[in-house]
Amino acid sequence: MKKWSLATTETVGRYRVLDVQRHDVVDGAERPRGDVYTLACPDWCNVVAVTDADELVLIWQYRFGTDTVALEIPGGVIERGEDPLAAARRELVEETGYEAESFELLATVEPNPAIQGNRCFTYLARGARRLHATSFDALEECEVVLFPAAHAADLVDGGHVTHALAVVGLERFLRVSRRERSGGP
Repeated sequence: MKKWSLATTETVGRYRVLDVQRHDVVDGAERPRGDVYTLACPDWCNVVAVTDADELVLIWQYRFGTDTVALEIPGGVIERGEDPLAAARRELVEETGYEAESFELLATVEPNPAIQGNRCFTYLARGARRLHATSFDALEECEVVLFPAAHAADLVDGGHVTHALAVVGLERFLRVSRRERSGGP
């Protein structure tokens, strides 16, 4: 299959965290196919933070789209020009007050490539400890909760964490943890 192309692009709406763009699309055989709309969103980061007591640092946060308070891993927008790792460190401190001794990249995913061109970088932060007060954005409020890392699968399997990007982070954490316990690749 040949890659399609976007013949023209125009921004038809600008909002705080995204732009709506209209594109005239041409298929791989160079036939016009009509127009499509995409969301231009900044890249995001998430953090699976684990304390020395082997607890996950999670947050409860109100979500506008689902009109619910959701249990999630900390994370947020990567500012223009900001390194994803620096953003992950910043978001962990802002939303939880925690810092961590080490960070490693767990996953880089495309949240919804059908309509978005951004990526989400998820980090594993080990040795997390509370050193700061939280510092929320104007439209943000979080409540920190610690949860035994040994029971992380229960969060996903029991439907307690439903945010797709948080589920990806926890699933990758579970695979890394299983590999480390077994000594396997």
